[in-house]
Amino acid sequence: MEKTKIHPREIYQRSAEFGLLSSANMLIGIIESDNDNKRRLESIKYLALISDNSTEIKEGSFAIFENLLVSSNEVVIKSEAAKALGRIKNEKGLKPLKWILEQNQINDQIKLSALKAIKEIRFHEPEVELFIHELDDSFKPIRDFVSVQLLGLSPNKLVDLLLDSLKNRNLSNFHKMESIKLLANKLSGINNIRKEKPAILTNLIFYKKALLDVITHILRKEDTELMNSAFTILKLLEKEIETDLLKLLLVDDLIIKKNATVLIGKLKLKNAVDLLLMNLEDIYDEVSIASIESLSEIGDISAVPELLDILDIEDLSTDLDMKLYIVDAIKKIYLSNKDASYDCLYSCLNRQNISIRESVTFILGEIGNDEFVSHLVDLLNVENIDIQKSSIIALGKIGNVAPLDNLIKILENRDSYWLIKKVSIDAIFNIFQNNWHRVQDDVKDIRRILDKNIAKLVDYLGKSGEENYKVKLSLIRLLKTYGNDHSLSALIKRVNDFHRIVRIRASDAIKRIQERLELENN
Repeated sequence: MEKTKIHPREIYQRSAEFGLLSSANMLIGIIESDNDNKRRLESIKYLALISDNSTEIKEGSFAIFENLLVSSNEVVIKSEAAKALGRIKNEKGLKPLKWILEQNQINDQIKLSALKAIKEIRFHEPEVELFIHELDDSFKPIRDFVSVQLLGLSPNKLVDLLLDSLKNRNLSNFHKMESIKLLANKLSGINNIRKEKPAILTNLIFYKKALLDVITHILRKEDTELMNSAFTILKLLEKEIETDLLKLLLVDDLIIKKNATVLIGKLKLKNAVDLLLMNLEDIYDEVSIASIESLSEIGDISAVPELLDILDIEDLSTDLDMKLYIVDAIKKIYLSNKDASYDCLYSCLNRQNISIRESVTFILGEIGNDEFVSHLVDLLNVENIDIQKSSIIALGKIGNVAPLDNLIKILENRDSYWLIKKVSIDAIFNIFQNNWHRVQDDVKDIRRILDKNIAKLVDYLGKSGEENYKVKLSLIRLLKTYGNDHSLSALIKRVNDFHRIVRIRASDAIKRIQERLELENN
C-alpha cells in the first residue's frame, strides 16, 4: 500500500473529502508500513473513529486491530489496538481481548487498556466475573478501575456475584480482602436494607457462614479499611451471626479465635461477656489481649470485678502490657457507664496488693470525677512511694482545687522524697491549669485559693536553695505561667543557683512574668 505523508489527524478531518474508504486505506497504510510509532498510534485511533461511520470499514479495521493486539511486539501499539477494539464496540473483539488477559506475562498498561475495551464492548455476567477476578491485581490502577466499574452495577447483581465468588477457595487472601471492601462499599450505600432491599439481606444471610469464614481468616487489625468493611457487613447480620460468632470463641485456631473476639467487641455483643472473661486466661496472649479490648468496647460493668482480680496478682509486673490493657479497659467501661457505682474500685484501694492499688488510682485519675478526691487524698498518707505518686498524679488529672493544701504540705514536709515533691508540684500545675479560666472569669473563691497557694509556692522557692534541682525546675515552670509580681523576688534568688539549668529557667521565668505584667498594666 502506498505511503502517504498526510498527517493522520488531517486524514480524519478530511475524510468526507477523501471518502471514508480512501481515508481508511491511507490510515491502514500508515499503520502497516510507517516507521514512526507516533503516526501509527494516531492512525489506529483515527481509523477506529472513522469505523463508526461504516460497517464495511469496521469489519476490516477489526481484523487490523486484532492482529496488532495479538502479534505486535510493541507495548504502545498493543495498548492502542486494545483501545481501538473498545471504540468500535464489535463483540468479536471480546475474544482477542480476553485472550490477551490470559497471557502469563502481560504488560500492566496493555492489561488496563484491554479491560477498559471490554467494558466498552459489553459488561454482562461473564465480563463482571472477569473484573471480579482482577480485584487482586498487583497494579493499583487496574484494581481501582475494576472496582469503580463493579460499583456501577446494581446492588443485587454485584452483591450476588461477590458473595458467590467468596466460595472459591483458590482466591488469594488479598483478593478476599478487596472483595469484602467492595461488598461493604456497595452495602453502605443502601439505606434501610431490611426494608428497601430484603433480597440482598436474604442472600447475605444465606452466605453468612462463608462470610464469617472469610472475614475471620483475613481480618487484620492494622487494616482499618478492612476492619470497617467487615463491621459494615456483619452489623447487618448481627442477630443472625451472633451464635456463630460465639462458637468461634471456643475454637483452637489462633487467628480465627482472635478475629472473632475482635468482631464481637466491634459489634458490642453483650452475650459474649462470659466467654470473653473465660478467654482472659487463653494460652495465646493475643487472644487474651483481644478479649480485654472487646470487653472494653462492649462496656458491660459486670466484667470489672474479674478484670480487677487479674490486677490483684503480685507478679503482674512480669506482664506489663497485660496490666496496661486491663487498666485501659476498666477505664473505658466506666466511661461508657456514667451512672455506675465506683464501690468496686474504692474497695481495691484497701487491698494489700500494691499493684492493684496503684492501678486503681490511675484509673480514678483517668475517669476524673470530683468524687474521687477524698479517696485519693487518704492515700497520700500511705507509706508506699508508688501509691503516693499515683494518687498525686490522679489528683492533678482530676484538677479539683480541694487537695491543694494537702499537696503543699507534701512539699513543705522535710521528709518527703524529692520525686514526690516534684510530682506534687506538677499536679498543682495541672490543677491551676484546670481552674485558671475561672480566675479570668472573676470567680472570687477560686482566685483567693489560687493566690494563696501561689504565695506558698513562692515562699518555698525562695527557701529551696538546697532542694533537688528538678523540684526547683517544676516550681519555676509553674510560676513562669501563673506567677505574679510577688514571684519575682524568689525567682531572682534562683538566678544565682548552683545549677546552670535552674539559673537559665529562672531568668526566662522572670522575663515572661515582666512581659505579662507590662501587658496587664497597658
